Amino acid sequence: MVVAVTLFISAASAAAQDVAVPPPPSTTPAPAAAPAPTASAPATAPAAAPATTPVLLRIGSTGQLVKDLQAELRRRGLRIVVDGEFGPATKRAVRKIQKRLKMKATGVANKALLIRLGLRARLTAAAAAPVTPKIAPGASPYLLVFPVGGANSYTDDFGDARHQGRHEGNDIMADRGTPLLAVADARVIRLSRTESGLGGISLWLERADGTQYYYAHMTTITDGLAEGSKVAVGQLVGTVGNTGDARYGAPHLHFEIHPGGGSATNPYPHLVAVDPAARTQARATR
Repeated sequence: MVVAVTLFISAASAAAQDVAVPPPPSTTPAPAAAPAPTASAPATAPAAAPATTPVLLRIGSTGQLVKDLQAELRRRGLRIVVDGEFGPATKRAVRKIQKRLKMKATGVANKALLIRLGLRARLTAAAAAPVTPKIAPGASPYLLVFPVGGANSYTDDFGDARHQGRHEGNDIMADRGTPLLAVADARVIRLSRTESGLGGISLWLERADGTQYYYAHMTTITDGLAEGSKVAVGQLVGTVGNTGDARYGAPHLHFEIHPGGGSATNPYPHLVAVDPAARTQARATR
């Protein structure tokens, strides 16, 4: 079962202060003091703030937080099995409680709902131990995890006509800021943090066998990633957006697969193969 839950992750740091010890007396003249920095000298950039991503429990999510949610739903009178797996029954129960609380009935449990249900302490505890998505080995020759770590929708739009020509990927619709994950162990071969061009803020990953993956229209790329950086499967690489030629449209990820670095292949069957929602729905209908 793929974990499609993404939690607020923060890291605190504290710098210890060094105490200066005066040097022993010396007859050697002290060296001249270094000149003070001029106004033109570049200032040291402040440390980047820890990245945060929204809590999102949806079809395919598993773990203790899902179990806590199910227990609270059951306590509030909803008939549901407390098994730690977010399946169709949990989605229906979430929709019911959202209607009861006069919230938008999406069937997806976000941070706001969990807080309304009194699970704030559980969220804090979970944030200290972020969950890594479970891989789906053998499901696809190209993907080990689904690239979007949150609620989404997509269709087989590979090859559809676009203003720039034939569509070489699939558009995965998701809210702005939804986490994007590395679909395989790979390295960054190209990236752009500017909003211009067709792809806007975008990223290219390459697997050891030469297979390449293209992520386009992002809002952010994870701090510290640069050309040559290695990423592990399931690692956060950025967030969903609508940059580039999608700037006036709905946020989404344009995702491509290029086997061996060659022409694009249709990602759709591979996305379905590793999609936690598709696998959970398929199991529920057996």
